[in-house]
Amino acid sequence: MEKEEETTPPKFSTNSSLSSEKDLLQLNTPSPSSVKQKNKNHPAARKLQDQFEAKSVPPNQDVDKLLFSTSPIVSTDTKEDRNMAGHDQVVQLVQVMKYSQSEWNKMKQELELSFQSELLNKEKEWSKKLADRDKKLAHMEEKHRKAQQTNEDMRAVVAEFEKTIAQLQAERQKSCLNSQQSLQDIMKERDQALEDLNSVETAFSDLHRRFEKAKGVVETFKKNEEALKKCVEEYQEKDKKSKAKLQALKQQAEEKLEQAHHDIEKVKKSTYTDIARLEAALKKCEIQIKGLEHSLEQKKKENEELTNICDELISKVGQN
Repeated sequence: MEKEEETTPPKFSTNSSLSSEKDLLQLNTPSPSSVKQKNKNHPAARKLQDQFEAKSVPPNQDVDKLLFSTSPIVSTDTKEDRNMAGHDQVVQLVQVMKYSQSEWNKMKQELELSFQSELLNKEKEWSKKLADRDKKLAHMEEKHRKAQQTNEDMRAVVAEFEKTIAQLQAERQKSCLNSQQSLQDIMKERDQALEDLNSVETAFSDLHRRFEKAKGVVETFKKNEEALKKCVEEYQEKDKKSKAKLQALKQQAEEKLEQAHHDIEKVKKSTYTDIARLEAALKKCEIQIKGLEHSLEQKKKENEELTNICDELISKVGQN
């Protein structure tokens, strides 16, 4: 990428221009007292002084433009116009000489300040242009770097693509060789299949013959099966009848068994009643026996007491 050529703003030496201007203006410059005296007598000077005091603009502006102008002056006037302009400038320069040195220094200082201000503005403008130029250069360099990176990536992709194509070509050649080998193997398998087919046809004819023979055997088996089915149906009918008889006998046996259970329960109930009655009579007898035993014990005690009393009485009577 080509870089833009750096352009620097023109710099002016203010001190040299001002010093040369001062030397130029000091040539044939009268003293301040004589200038004031002439200003009082000359009507044009008085008019210029009034204009200067009213507008505060130096009448030597054209001369200053000629001395301090930073841009080239393009002249399109004729020779007579240039002579007239030169004559006017000489008249104005003579009129400028009529001002005092302090006034001229003041105007010169103002011109220097305006020139410095314009110079600073120009420098700021050029600095801004340079900064913009640097930004554009940085942006273009970044775009260039990205483009280079993209090109490198594309080269890598193309190299990988070429490598892949080479691999695919090698695989294609290998697959062609494998296909030829597979074709030969398939042809061998076809021949073997034809031989197997002939063997299968021979085996099929043998199998068909056996099938016909087995078919006759199956017909015989079917006939036997029909006969056996009839026998089974007959036996099933007999079995049903036997089951019906067995069910009737079973029902009769259950009825008789139920009657026997009923009789047994009835006997058990009567037996339980008799046993309960006898147990009640037994308990009553036991109670009576206990009462009699108690009365017997009571009687024995009474007899013993009476016996003791009798013995005591007898012993007392014997003593008396």
